[in-house]
Amino acid sequence: MKKLLGIVVLSLFLITPSQADDIRDFQIEGMSIGDSLKKHFSNEKIKNFLEMKNAINYYPGSKKFFSLGTFTDEDNKIYDQIIYGLKKSDSKYIIYSLSGYSRMDYQKCLDESKSIFSEIKQLFDSENFEQQSYEKEHEMDPSEKSRMYSHDIDFSDGNVVRIICVNWSQEFEADEYTDSLSVTINSKVWADWIQNEAYK
Repeated sequence: MKKLLGIVVLSLFLITPSQADDIRDFQIEGMSIGDSLKKHFSNEKIKNFLEMKNAINYYPGSKKFFSLGTFTDEDNKIYDQIIYGLKKSDSKYIIYSLSGYSRMDYQKCLDESKSIFSEIKQLFDSENFEQQSYEKEHEMDPSEKSRMYSHDIDFSDGNVVRIICVNWSQEFEADEYTDSLSVTINSKVWADWIQNEAYK
């Protein structure tokens, strides 16, 4: 059975408290790693997504993959935005990375992320993953003034879950960036690319 990764009212983490077997069992807004966007959206809707201003983000080191950010428009959606990691020129639009994103004060995010991190860890055998938490400069800010705090769960098969809080610098906030919480599921393929190519 699919499990749901999400937050309700940005404070309650919803997920079935049984042991998870596969990262593809998790869902964000009903979608999972390995799904095609075509399973969830019409061709016309996908075309509209790809034509949206500022929806596409390519990374500085490689254009092999890209991120597509879409705003949720239904009242019962958990997140403000969903971000898909897709492969360039893939007509099937397979999802390699999936993130739920919500705007949130940085300090509140730190508190929320600890609760989410704790609940996710309870779903897995501790022998199947490694965990770490850390703060560092955000890769997108060359001034190194923006910060991010991440709780990482790295599975033995190479898949990854990240719970990230971002605290943007004043310069980025002036450009309409906002502090945020994101819950991200990365496939091994996407995680390897981010680590070794995306920012090189």
